[in-house]
Amino acid sequence: MQVRSIRLKLTFWYTSLLTLTFLLLGGLSYGLLSYSLNRDIDYALRGITEVLETTVQRRTDTILPAEIDDMFRQFFGFSPLERHIDFFNPSGQRQRGQSREKSVLEVPLSESALQAAAQGQQVFETIKGENSPALRVLTTPVMDNGRVVNVVRVGMSLENMHQTKKRFLLIMAGLLPLTLLLSGGGGWLLAGRALRPIDSMTRTANKISAEHLNQRLAVSGSDDELDRLARTINDMLDRIDGSLQEMRRFSADASHELQTPLTILKGEIEVALLKQRTPSEYELVLHSCLEEIDRINKLVEGLLLLARADAGALKLDLQPLDMAQLTHTLCTQMHPLARQYEVTLHHELLNSVIVDGDELQLQRMLMNLIDNGIKYSSTGGEVTVSVEKGSDHAVIRVQDSGPGFSAAEAEKIFDRFHRAPQARQQHSKGSGLGLSIARSIALAHGGNIKAESVPGSGSSFTVSLPRLAAHEFKS
Repeated sequence: MQVRSIRLKLTFWYTSLLTLTFLLLGGLSYGLLSYSLNRDIDYALRGITEVLETTVQRRTDTILPAEIDDMFRQFFGFSPLERHIDFFNPSGQRQRGQSREKSVLEVPLSESALQAAAQGQQVFETIKGENSPALRVLTTPVMDNGRVVNVVRVGMSLENMHQTKKRFLLIMAGLLPLTLLLSGGGGWLLAGRALRPIDSMTRTANKISAEHLNQRLAVSGSDDELDRLARTINDMLDRIDGSLQEMRRFSADASHELQTPLTILKGEIEVALLKQRTPSEYELVLHSCLEEIDRINKLVEGLLLLARADAGALKLDLQPLDMAQLTHTLCTQMHPLARQYEVTLHHELLNSVIVDGDELQLQRMLMNLIDNGIKYSSTGGEVTVSVEKGSDHAVIRVQDSGPGFSAAEAEKIFDRFHRAPQARQQHSKGSGLGLSIARSIALAHGGNIKAESVPGSGSSFTVSLPRLAAHEFKS
């Protein structure tokens, strides 16, 4: 129904445009025709008058009707029945002796025309009678030695011109319905042809659903507007399909990660209830349950943080922070964890590097990176944390001596719930969200994070955050 509506609109506008063009061209043609006819009549009257002026000066006898007919035919191509030729003396009295033909149209000499002729000027007049057609008249003085000796007056009925213009209007009026019919039919066919790809798009779109996102719109290759629209929609469908696949993987991974601690919790409680136990045994069960609850809580917190970051709703309490001091404090706090894993934790204390950041979120980001480096380093390994001052960024680097990862693994390292093969082998209890959270926090601060590694030679994670150079200068 929508396509038909668009088709009708296109047909209407196409027909309206062609009709308007037809009317404008018709009006222009009518104007040019009127101008041309008026110009030709004036030109012919002026030519006849010149011939009569010469004849009057040269001859003394009467001008015959046949001669008058020849004059009109010479300039008009025909001798009109309704014509006017008259001769007057300078005082305005008619001189009948100059022509044997009585004028068909009797037109008196106006005072204004006589005055203009007396001054040696030609005058064109359009005289409209009550019961007779309009008459175009030219009044011309006949000069002899610089004085007016006669006044020649030549006129012709405008009836033929009016009839010509009327026939033109009748032709235009007859062509108008044909123009409307042809433009409407042509517009309907052209609109249908132009909108045919939309029918195909509509049929394909009706087949698309969450379960059938593999459908794509046909692309003709013409690179017109509809072709570009089809490619844009296909790209959008690709993105939606990718997002849905990612959501499905995310949901499956989240369910799996939540299921594991819940299964452990249930198992611990069921075992504890099988028989009567001592208080110390119950205490051990409760401690184990608390560990799993903490694990679930951290997982949920991580998921909520990532969800807020994806929605652009991660609220940051921004304030100037010294990243060198913050890094030093975190390394001090995480020395016990490093000793637990028999890993040496180094930190390079540099000059202050100020950033505009949320202290709690940046702590979480750095703790995830340092925790990741400690847990993946082998026994006796080292983790080094450094802060550098770039040209306009603070650069925080966490290097470990772990097994590293390949270039292919580097592309997935920040994916949610992704764990390196080494983590799976070690049966790590991590959620697989630490690096994703770290990247989201860095991006929320207008920074970035990248991972570099050589298999067997450890890994390096580099965070880049915008500096507040003005605060560094003041300090």
